[in-house]
Amino acid sequence: MVYSLVKSKAYPAEHIFVEYKIPKGNNGKSIKPDIVIFQEDWYNDYQLAKQTKDYSHLREKYLLFFEAKKNSKTIQSAIENQLRSAMSESTSDLPIYGVYFDNKNELLIFKKTGKNEIYRYYQDKRPLKGSTGLNSWNLSLRDQLSQLPSYEELIKASETYSNLSNQFVIHMEPMDQKAFGEVVQSLIKEADKIHPDGNVKELIVEFLTIKIFDEKRSIELNRHVDFYIENDEIEINGLGKLTFRKRIAELYNSAKLEYRKLLSTSRQVFNYDDKYRPDSNSDEKFLIAVIKQLQQYSILNAPNDAFNQIIFNNFGQEADKASKSQFFTPIPVVNCLVEMINPRVGETVVDPAAGIADFLAMTYKYTHPNKTSSPATNIFAFDIDKDNLKLAELNLVLNGDGGAQIHQLNSLSQKLTVSGVPTTEGEFTTVEFNKDDWSSKISQTRDVLSYDIVLTNPPFGKGRDLSTGDKGIWDLPIETLKLYDTFINKLDIDDSLPKTMDMGALFLENSVKLLKEGGRMAIILSNSLATIEEWINVRKWFLSKMRLVATLDLPSNSFGETGVATTVIIAYKPKREEQDMLDKDYSVYMANVNNLGYQVKTVNRVITFVPTFKRDFKTFETLDEIDEDFTDIISDFRDYLLSQEPSIKQAFLGE
Repeated sequence: MVYSLVKSKAYPAEHIFVEYKIPKGNNGKSIKPDIVIFQEDWYNDYQLAKQTKDYSHLREKYLLFFEAKKNSKTIQSAIENQLRSAMSESTSDLPIYGVYFDNKNELLIFKKTGKNEIYRYYQDKRPLKGSTGLNSWNLSLRDQLSQLPSYEELIKASETYSNLSNQFVIHMEPMDQKAFGEVVQSLIKEADKIHPDGNVKELIVEFLTIKIFDEKRSIELNRHVDFYIENDEIEINGLGKLTFRKRIAELYNSAKLEYRKLLSTSRQVFNYDDKYRPDSNSDEKFLIAVIKQLQQYSILNAPNDAFNQIIFNNFGQEADKASKSQFFTPIPVVNCLVEMINPRVGETVVDPAAGIADFLAMTYKYTHPNKTSSPATNIFAFDIDKDNLKLAELNLVLNGDGGAQIHQLNSLSQKLTVSGVPTTEGEFTTVEFNKDDWSSKISQTRDVLSYDIVLTNPPFGKGRDLSTGDKGIWDLPIETLKLYDTFINKLDIDDSLPKTMDMGALFLENSVKLLKEGGRMAIILSNSLATIEEWINVRKWFLSKMRLVATLDLPSNSFGETGVATTVIIAYKPKREEQDMLDKDYSVYMANVNNLGYQVKTVNRVITFVPTFKRDFKTFETLDEIDEDFTDIISDFRDYLLSQEPSIKQAFLGE
């Protein structure tokens, strides 16, 4: 191989080192790649490192590693334990490359950028979904010898990568989940050190919004990105110089035109005045830290959907999350339910307990698979927590649109009316609204707005009950609660009302009454609501209003933090002329989810969603296939729908 590299003139002989020993750490155990290709001016650093035992400067000069084997029997081990380990020793901000070869005529060419995992060099060899590590390498798809890039090509690519003032999104590497997790870890440390004046989560959401806008603009206008900072743009005190401030201020002003709500003056967390002075020096230092971590990656083209959940789980206050029942639905579960509900362009979709709006973001992504941007004015998100809604807006921006209808309100005691104005606290009561359909007694413009689809995972379960008169405490006004049949009819005792109420039951009724006739819903609830005697009247009420279509039982580890067994209920709301379907016998699709395809793990203070993969039980090797049941469930559910009534088939399949 060395002879071929030199003879072909693809690689200068003076930059090739055979059987080079890389110290693991400055004085640790050596790694021995078969061939190392160095960048320019490496030899003096090598001699100095030998004398001083300090290899830090030399680690910045690695360009390409080769790992050779006699045959392909140990290919996985060779790449995972030798080639990847060698590539990970590079401390350069520039990409590092790796090549595996054996007795076959083809190669495997890899690339590593910053904190990203190693991945295949050529895009057509990378998986469509965002798995990382061994399962993203597609080892059966090899590269041709003629595809090996030359020394000049790799150096030129590095120069393009290092020229921050002339970066285009098309040349930036998509950030994978591993890299994003490490960035979050670094930002947690930076926040501990800098102590920003602004709320750290809000600052990160705002800065990410600016970066996403910058990437979108770069793609649409074929122009360079502006979300970067050169080393010479940082003052000794760590603040930005005028050139940097002007560039970021202009970026903010342009982004405000696109995202008027998210970056409105009243909601903006960070700002420069008309003389380009930051309103907080510590916040600008944190901005610079965020930019330095992200400036060479693309967020917009990232293959991962869980970035928002990682931000929330790592920067939200644990006590707040627990007290507000904020345990968000992992993306594989979200995507499964979105596919089963099968929303279409133009249908109105609401999540009345939206959190960070994953159901709605994935709905938009599902209905716009080619990333064509159009205003999502048919998407509605309600949540009581304003911090969540800022993340919700970012989530929708990240997945293609920032035009959704987002409202801060308590969905149980406030409703969005057909006029587009939400009721205020205390207005949604029996004084003005009818219990059966929540129509207004005063004006049709005050009727509660209804939707084609409800997708939601509301708060539920013991310990999160609403007090409904217990010890004289009312978490909601009684005249509001009397608009809920599930509250009035929970007990069989005449004239008796429950002293506490599971919010899940109220959200179940809320979902039913928010649906248009012919609409469909998916809701995640505690398994107890679907099974135990206490809630039998609630289930009877539900079945008198809705055609139950499917139930999915999720395992207790689905949500990581809670350990609660949950059930998904999928249902159809019959039109007035279809009410007889509720009195007939019918079949319901039922499934147990055993394999989620992910684990929720905390590593170095960072919470991430780690994919789990199938194993070959004969060889015990890890396979490229994610170990999940959702794909089969979606397929089986669609087969089940083919045998159902025409209205059910039309609603869910569009046929």
